[in-house]
Amino acid sequence: MTHPQLRLLSKPLQVKDHTPLYVDVDGARLWDLVNDNTVHLLLRKPALLELARRNDPDLMDYCEQLLASDDYENWLTGLTTLSAIGSHDAVDRLILAYAHALNEDRKIVLSVVAKILTAEHVKPFSIMVREVAIPGEIDITGWTRVAVSTLQDVCKRFGLETAIIGNLPDSTQDVSEPNIPIDDLASFTPPDN
Repeated sequence: MTHPQLRLLSKPLQVKDHTPLYVDVDGARLWDLVNDNTVHLLLRKPALLELARRNDPDLMDYCEQLLASDDYENWLTGLTTLSAIGSHDAVDRLILAYAHALNEDRKIVLSVVAKILTAEHVKPFSIMVREVAIPGEIDITGWTRVAVSTLQDVCKRFGLETAIIGNLPDSTQDVSEPNIPIDDLASFTPPDN
């Protein structure tokens, strides 16, 4: 008898090997660009990401405006900017956005959170992934190791097997832990120092 299975699809990440746009522009000029509604949002996104990289304290408030907008592109930009910020407060705000989202939008928010998740937010994330812990496939490309293991744990509790298709990127692997099969634990002895 086969058990229901969730296939976790992981594709290779594309590494951006270039200097970010606006790295040499001062913060005031970046804000002028961000607030200029005559400039298409697509052209303002790199300025937002640069402000996030610089940990600009006013960016969280701007993201709140984007998330409250009726424009879907603004909402998505708010999510990606919060993800780039990656702070505790940014993750909290993304989790709140998940709670207010509907259907497919929830999966988008879940994926954004999964790419920056740390152990600090495992509990709310484990509640979020219950919705996707069903037989089928899910793209986990770029997810952190914590996010993948949380999803696997939830699936295990629901009696759902998981199978990773592809390789997890090195950045999600915890190389500090030795990879020792459970059968070998009884015979494992640490090396002499």
